Amino acid sequence: MPTTPPTENQRPAGLKSGALRAGDVVVMALASSGPTQSVAVTLAAILATVAYAGFLPILICFVPMLGIALGYQRLHAWQPSAGATYSWVGRVLSPHAGFFAGWIMLLYYTVGTTSLTIPLGSYLLSFFSDDAANDSTAVAAVGTAFNLIVLVVAALGAQLSARFQWMWAVFEYALVLGFAIAAVVYIAQGHDGVVTVDSSWFTVSGAGGFKSLISGVLLAIFLYSGWDTAAYVGEESSGRKAGRAAVTSVILLFVIYSVTVLAFQGIAPLQEMQDHAANILAFVGERIGGGFWKQVMIVAVLGGTLASLLAAIVSSSRIGFAMGRDRVIPAWFGGVSPRYRTPWNATIVFGLLNVVFLWGSTLIDSVGAALADIVSTLGLMAAIFYLLTASTAIWCYRRRITASISDFVIGGLMPGLGAAFMAFVIIYSLASGSLNGVEIAFGVGLSLLGLVLSAISSRVGRAPYYTDPRSSYGDHIDAELAAQ
Repeated sequence: MPTTPPTENQRPAGLKSGALRAGDVVVMALASSGPTQSVAVTLAAILATVAYAGFLPILICFVPMLGIALGYQRLHAWQPSAGATYSWVGRVLSPHAGFFAGWIMLLYYTVGTTSLTIPLGSYLLSFFSDDAANDSTAVAAVGTAFNLIVLVVAALGAQLSARFQWMWAVFEYALVLGFAIAAVVYIAQGHDGVVTVDSSWFTVSGAGGFKSLISGVLLAIFLYSGWDTAAYVGEESSGRKAGRAAVTSVILLFVIYSVTVLAFQGIAPLQEMQDHAANILAFVGERIGGGFWKQVMIVAVLGGTLASLLAAIVSSSRIGFAMGRDRVIPAWFGGVSPRYRTPWNATIVFGLLNVVFLWGSTLIDSVGAALADIVSTLGLMAAIFYLLTASTAIWCYRRRITASISDFVIGGLMPGLGAAFMAFVIIYSLASGSLNGVEIAFGVGLSLLGLVLSAISSRVGRAPYYTDPRSSYGDHIDAELAAQ
């Protein structure tokens, strides 16, 4: 497929503007967070970290996350960009900070997808044989097949990706909420082993103390993360749909996660839930409705995981496209398919990188261990780029914050709460030893590598992104904001 790579004097062909409706953007954002997949991966971890107080970190994260989403909304209203945080931070705060943000977002959406592709293989194979589900080669092969299917869908356009997401959305969300209601009824009927709601579920002591609560907050950040996919398709939606979709997504995710975690955690004793950590939603389905509903829940997890994988490829390819367009990474990444108007080159590369990481993690123990350590820091990485986004929104609109009460609340107070919260979580997590030395070395160390790469890029590539005053904060930005 021929593409139109950028040249020294020519901007690359643009993405397809107006390709997505408001509902499409919301669904893509929700799919990136993937309620069934996210709950399947984190429910056991939440129970192990804060016991039955899982609702508390989800609630605590909601207001700061909503503030950050409001920051995204205002920044998108100012400058829709496929690079989102990368572009905004680079133009408003510092080009090097922008590159750093782009780098950790690429890490998040590429290395992090390893936690998606492995369950795809093992869950599907479990339908046929437990032995096959534990065969690393078979798991990698099935995961690769799914990854390539999703890669083709992502490459053929944002509209096709949105249709794919819609296909699963109604089924997935209806099933999850339906099971949550069924779980409440199951508990209310007093079946053996159920755990009823207790006031300790909503206290810090019930979470095991402040340190455990903050560890739970990192898991909650991971649960919420992904709604920012709405921002990466901002150039492919019209008007302010992407910004509004980000806010809507955060609110819907709060409702979904609160209801499901509160409902599911009480259907069995804590130890029994931990014993089924690897397939906890399948266990929930079987406990509530029997073997048939266990299989239905597995299908829901598979579909939700596939939708999350698609959203991850869409996100990473848009970020890579924006960085290639600015020539801070090879300009080839800025290539666009003239037929489908998608970031063809970046989509292919980041989609295939997922396959490379998948095979490395399943066949080479050392690679698998390293990727596991990086994946364990995904919540921290998300906190970093959310902090940068909220700070950028405040600084960008700083001269308008006092214009009215609504400007102060929406443009200053709410994003400020988000930024302060994320900064606290980052500092406390590192200072309190919530992450071990290996996790810090791999996760945090690889993140900081982005600053080194940015310094090299600025000296070697000499991209206008680093030197052109039109690409950084100045009076012209105030003029752009005033013209809104």
